[in-house]
Amino acid sequence: MAGKPGEAALAFDADLGHIAPIGALIEQGESSYRRAARALAAGRFEDAAQLGRYTVEEAREGHELYAAWRDQTRRYLLREGVAEKVVAAEQARLAGLLRLDDGAPFDADQRWAEFKGLIDAFVFSCGAGNATRAGEQLEAARLSWRDTHDRACDWVYGLQDAVVRHLGEARIGPLWDELMAPMYETYDRYDTNHTPWPQSIRRLVLVAAESLRGHLSGPGRMGDIEITEEPERWVLSFDPCGSGGRTYRDDAGEGYAPRMAPPYDFAVTEEEHDWAWNKKGICVYCVHCCQLNQRMPIGRFGYPTRVVDPPTWPEAKTGGKCVWSVYKDPSLVPEDAYRQVGAKKSP
Repeated sequence: MAGKPGEAALAFDADLGHIAPIGALIEQGESSYRRAARALAAGRFEDAAQLGRYTVEEAREGHELYAAWRDQTRRYLLREGVAEKVVAAEQARLAGLLRLDDGAPFDADQRWAEFKGLIDAFVFSCGAGNATRAGEQLEAARLSWRDTHDRACDWVYGLQDAVVRHLGEARIGPLWDELMAPMYETYDRYDTNHTPWPQSIRRLVLVAAESLRGHLSGPGRMGDIEITEEPERWVLSFDPCGSGGRTYRDDAGEGYAPRMAPPYDFAVTEEEHDWAWNKKGICVYCVHCCQLNQRMPIGRFGYPTRVVDPPTWPEAKTGGKCVWSVYKDPSLVPEDAYRQVGAKKSP
């Protein structure tokens, strides 16, 4: 492959079990698209191609989870007694809302294939040493994934809104427990009886950073997040989160329209619930972060893996960071992190 030799951009990470960006934890917040563009500018075409291919792996989790959650939530509505014709009408409403700009129906699998095709073209241009063409294709791929990701996420959110309207807000916490049951099993690795906490800290930060990059979090939806180290914790912050957080935004210039407002009118919590940090105004899609990071691990092994401080509606219309904290020892987690999810910290 043409270009200047450079240091490897990615390497196998034993904690993650797959390749990941090389660098200290504090460096893991940088967008892979930004890293790839920088490699292009430096003539490091092999590194750029490697990073481009990696953006597909970062995005894969969202693509696969949204497909599964969409299907499971539809089946949940039917199983819990919502009439088939009502569920079909909800699906039709969402299909109308999520049509592409040219009026074509949204097909998540087709759009995923288009995104991967753009990355393949980018890799080809890197191999040909065509930095200008490669840069254009990389940006086209990012924009394609952003559009596909956001529509797929909205489909999940829209079906959960249907759960609220037809079955009641109280069903959302238990629904997320059902949707994420396979993920819950994997979190036992963070039990200090199984794994030393220093090793878990690193993995918790890396997994979160990879997921948040894949959701294209941060300013301009590049996939940039801020990672800082404090005496007692690691802090990941992003404004907005590329999945739930962007649904609050009212900024047409940045391509945002709040999903809690017309024509979507998707639900936020109107009551306080342990599974939503006992806050009103939480996007019901965002509930999964409360369950996965705080409530479930406290129930399984006594402490949260990550403590989340989320934005709320309507304050987040104009912006607001979502902040995740990974404490350097479970004993350092503040009591408030337990209280907000209806639990008590063990003495």
